[in-house]
Amino acid sequence: MTLLTYHSLIVVVLDAVVSIVLWVVTSFYIAGNMYWVYQLLAGVVTYTSPAPLHGGYAVEVRIVTIGNESAVTETVRNLPPELDRRYVISEEPIEVPGAEVLVVPDEFESKAVNKGRALEWARQAVPCQREYVLYLDEDSHMDGFSGLPDSDIVQFTEQPRRTTSLLAHLCEINRMGFQIEQRGFQSATVPLYTWGGGVAIRSSIEDAVTWDYSTLIEDTVFTWRAFVELPEQPSFSVLSETISGQSPPSLFDMIRQRRRWISGSRENNTILSLDRVIMYGLRDLSWSVTAAVPLFLFLGNLPGVDVFAWQIHQGISVVLLSFVFVWVGIGIWQVRPTPAIAGLSLVLAPVTSVLHSVGALWGLVSPPDSFDVTTKADEVTNQPPQHYRTTTDEHPPRHHYRDANDD
Repeated sequence: MTLLTYHSLIVVVLDAVVSIVLWVVTSFYIAGNMYWVYQLLAGVVTYTSPAPLHGGYAVEVRIVTIGNESAVTETVRNLPPELDRRYVISEEPIEVPGAEVLVVPDEFESKAVNKGRALEWARQAVPCQREYVLYLDEDSHMDGFSGLPDSDIVQFTEQPRRTTSLLAHLCEINRMGFQIEQRGFQSATVPLYTWGGGVAIRSSIEDAVTWDYSTLIEDTVFTWRAFVELPEQPSFSVLSETISGQSPPSLFDMIRQRRRWISGSRENNTILSLDRVIMYGLRDLSWSVTAAVPLFLFLGNLPGVDVFAWQIHQGISVVLLSFVFVWVGIGIWQVRPTPAIAGLSLVLAPVTSVLHSVGALWGLVSPPDSFDVTTKADEVTNQPPQHYRTTTDEHPPRHHYRDANDD
């Protein structure tokens, strides 16, 4: 076989590989985007924020932390005064003015790990005495409280708050645009995901489902189990009222966060029906392969590379690229950043879409064997972010300050 023949064979193989990969990736994109459009038309366009029926008297606040005293203190300080029953569930002893701290004991055993284990201990040791328990992350800041609708699970709208990384914050604005689909979950058979930084759960539903389940995405899996396991389907509402949380303080923190999200959803989606598993799989693939798109587009444009139906593919790619700008536009409308940040969000939309998906691709190829808590910036003293890491099988040292028999 001559050198020219070898060269021709390599070109044919390269053409075939690049063509197959690009068209498969494009197919995933089309499927994921079409489902997003379906969600938009089916529920988001007609969305109205449900009317509040329960005031602060019916709500107990529980803030979950490993032991970030500074962040939790700010979260408690930002609570509306009508939310007067406040607990902090911590892995370490801390002092938080305006809230009672509950420290998870070392000896507590549960199927759940990390955050889920802490939630389950608190549910058992200190039962909620009100109609609803409102769960907040250690960095969740509330701007106000208008009340809760009479639903079993009530999701507040997430609002990113910039910390130290501009690019990570721009990625969050991008994600907020896509996440507008959450408003359509009110009519969904099973909501696709839940944001744990601001979710209220009827206490009787929490006791029926419990947190005693091993997962990396406790809040989403709790919602899935509520819809799948309870004899009567619970109600799910999404409020337009926002609760802000810190954007990841670095790109690496954001990438690790996304890796954990996709790994948790793939590990636990088997509790859903087959059609939901397939749909979830397509969405995960369309999200994760975004990180590899620039490489294959570069290969497709190399001299001598002949991609199958290249002109058609380019036309479809332009249409799909427009979705990125739609999501960023919606994110800007929701987050309301400064004009400079809004402009950067639009200019860097393709870049932030790729960065947003890197962690998903990493989690798809190599699921994590440990639980990494996203670092939090100290917004009071501007100190470097605090970082925590625990394995999925081990827990950091804890101290027991209250048990089920305490007053």
